[in-house]
Amino acid sequence: MEYTKSAKAACHSEEAKRPKNLAMTGTRDPSLSLRVTREVSSKITVLGIGNLLLKDEGIGVHLVQKLTGIVDDANVNIIDAGTYPDFSSLVDDSTDKLIIIDAVKAGDKPGTIYRFSFDNIDLDSAPPISLHDIGVSDSLKMMALLSRQPKSTVVIGIEPKTIDFGLELSPEVEDKLSEMIKLVLQEIEETNRAMEVDK
Repeated sequence: MEYTKSAKAACHSEEAKRPKNLAMTGTRDPSLSLRVTREVSSKITVLGIGNLLLKDEGIGVHLVQKLTGIVDDANVNIIDAGTYPDFSSLVDDSTDKLIIIDAVKAGDKPGTIYRFSFDNIDLDSAPPISLHDIGVSDSLKMMALLSRQPKSTVVIGIEPKTIDFGLELSPEVEDKLSEMIKLVLQEIEETNRAMEVDK
């Protein structure tokens, strides 16, 4: 699988829903798990964006819901932001790394996974990346203006096939859920390792 580091634009949702801060409970999948083994970890927020009522556009929410049964680390904050228009208020000031999960329409075949970083992007010239009324770029700009921007921000997205009324994901996107989860776990582990070296 080839992961690209950029995306042109994305689809968009109509309504904003109240975000959910998902508890770290539930049945754990032993094949995909992350448990804290250190006394000191970085603060990481995994933010799932999307509308569950529009099939593939809800990928971010589907993924963070699955993560609650996988991640057992008090320093990882998992948030279902739904279609909340401005996520900057949801991210804690002490966040070291922000991982955003979203559907990204960049023109590749459905199921293509993207991973790109905002760390070296000029937010003033960056194209909209979000599916929502206030985009990811706008929320990050607001956080930067308020000196609340995380040290590192990455987006893990997937090319949707179907954005239409319905609760289920298309097979092309559903088949890639495990792969996307592994990418998120890898981001968390790499961030914790990097922070240990810094400290």
